[in-house]
Amino acid sequence: KVDKENEEEKFDVIIMDALDPYTSVEIAGGLYNGTSFVDSLFNGLSEDGVFVVQLGKSKMSTDPPDEVGRFKDTALMIEALDESGFESIHTYAEGHSGFYMPWSYLVAFKEYGTKANWQRPAPQMQIELYKRLQKTKSGKPILKYFDAETMMRYQLPPKAVETLYCRQDEHPYECDYYVGFDPAKVNNCPASECLKVEKSRISEFAGRGLIAARDIPESTALAVEGSAQQFSFPPFTFEVVQSMSDWASMEGGQDNLPLVKKEYNGFYTFIPGYGYGSILLGKIHYAVESDIMLFANHGCNGSFNYGFIESEDGEIKFTESNIDLDNAAEIMEHFTSRPGDPYSPVLDRNWRHSLNSGDYILRDVKEGEEILCDYLSFVGYIIEFKEEVLSLRAQCAGEGVGVVTEYESESS
Repeated sequence: KVDKENEEEKFDVIIMDALDPYTSVEIAGGLYNGTSFVDSLFNGLSEDGVFVVQLGKSKMSTDPPDEVGRFKDTALMIEALDESGFESIHTYAEGHSGFYMPWSYLVAFKEYGTKANWQRPAPQMQIELYKRLQKTKSGKPILKYFDAETMMRYQLPPKAVETLYCRQDEHPYECDYYVGFDPAKVNNCPASECLKVEKSRISEFAGRGLIAARDIPESTALAVEGSAQQFSFPPFTFEVVQSMSDWASMEGGQDNLPLVKKEYNGFYTFIPGYGYGSILLGKIHYAVESDIMLFANHGCNGSFNYGFIESEDGEIKFTESNIDLDNAAEIMEHFTSRPGDPYSPVLDRNWRHSLNSGDYILRDVKEGEEILCDYLSFVGYIIEFKEEVLSLRAQCAGEGVGVVTEYESESS
């Protein structure tokens, strides 16, 4: 692409193969030990540009951390990419590069949302390949070792990369929270023993609520046994649901298929109504609990008793009542699920677990008390944040209801 105003050529993709960070060649270390070279790469890319580079031999779980081992230039380069402004960085391995062992590569996205293309589901990726690849005269596939399912493997860094990442002297927090959990070490209260669904106690207009079936002490996790069984709607899948719901709401859709609007709108309401939004995959996507945990309602004005508080003093900094809507974008950063660092193989490998883990009872809960969450942490998308705050204010004031209750009232 050419920016005529600045007379600078911008590239959609830059692929670099000349330098091997793992070899510790002096010139390579000099280029990565600082940002001047990487800044030129960043500035040479279009806004949604992608940078790709080989990293050399794939890592082994017996290697030391990158910072002190043979991959130290790789660590310097990732740091330089971060400082230059790349918003999402990933590594992957390939065994058909023509070398005597699997070879590693790094891909860096200038803009965070571009990551969603990397995370496309296999069927959509296959369609894109059919649309973009040249056809051979023989009719045989033009790619010998790559297809959509291979791309699914690229989305997950090798386990050894995660292992070495977690060996850093400055131990990344996600290595403790997002790599699974040991049932023997988690104080879990099963849903079958501790929870029941009844009419919500928060207001006469509310629908169902999640009620404690017995006393539950502080720091207890709830229904861990079902946390891995969520419904997942990746970015492009959710876009399809949105587009179908919009079509069903049009006059033509209503005339031709009378039941389509009701069915699609019900499905569309179910996803954000019971689910929680995230942008871990680049664009908005949703996860919905598959058990009764989805019936937990919002705790108004910071009264929620279940969740996770990140502040060191344990204080709740923002509620729907005290948020300055003129400063919503900055405040949204407090709730967003976007990673704090652009490079985290732990989150790349365990993003599903990170979305439905880490919550616990924040204070002792008595039998019959309602379990309440902080719905502000469920939005995950800046465009909808302001609307969600206003909706929660109306519900907390008794002047409105949630989207599920509203849909059920209109459908009855």
